[in-house]
Amino acid sequence: MQQFYDELDALYSTGDREAIEKYILGAIAETDENSPERAALYNELAGHYRGVSSFARSADAFAKSMEIFEANGMGATPEYATVLLNLAGLHRIQGEAEKAIALFHDAKQKLENAGAQTGYAYVSILNNLALAHQEKGDYPLALELATTALERLRAENESGNEHEIAASLNNLAAINISLKNYAEADTRITEALAVYEAMPEPDVHLAAALTTKAVILCRSGQYRDALEGFAKSLELTRRFFGENIEYAICKRNMADVYELLGDGEAARNARKEAAAIIEKQ
Repeated sequence: MQQFYDELDALYSTGDREAIEKYILGAIAETDENSPERAALYNELAGHYRGVSSFARSADAFAKSMEIFEANGMGATPEYATVLLNLAGLHRIQGEAEKAIALFHDAKQKLENAGAQTGYAYVSILNNLALAHQEKGDYPLALELATTALERLRAENESGNEHEIAASLNNLAAINISLKNYAEADTRITEALAVYEAMPEPDVHLAAALTTKAVILCRSGQYRDALEGFAKSLELTRRFFGENIEYAICKRNMADVYELLGDGEAARNARKEAAAIIEKQ
């Protein structure tokens, strides 16, 4: 399976969404119908579909993954908990915060029962719970969860966890924006961007960090710089995921900035494009 993941990572770096889907489907076809390997591959397929905002196909692939794991008596394993985590992320993106939070806690409990409280999956649950509670407006709890996630990552001090550290820093920045702690938010996102810039290849989550920085710039009245940041985020989002929901949200952000700059026509065009993408999804 390691060769599969290495080749999949290489495909993700190219942003070729059709090739990614074809590669995962081909790998699924080559595995035994009810094997745990096929369940893991369906989880990857579901994650890909979620990224490109193909939500129905994502939910279907997650269901197939869980069904196979359960048939193999693996319903209490870390592997199954990871699928729950990813499915919860799908519900969060779709605005179903309560359903997402319940699934995140279910996945968290399964990892704790399995003695798997270290590593990417557990920290990812904490970060995703932070995002879900932020979206509900429970900012103190969101801040606590995101801070715990970052502290755990730094305490583990494992090589290769730079991606998770950068994502945690971005989460903290976003939460501090919600709390109007703009100086702290800027400190966190500056640190996150430094981590991303040190990576040899652009990371799929860099777009989110650029958006966070652009929001901070906008709050301080630096509209031109904010617009540039949103444009870079837009470009990366399209490269990795196409014109998905995050792309549409970024377009709406740009429309707001255009309006602040007094460019009504550009604002209207950006909003129309965002609306068309959301309607299509």
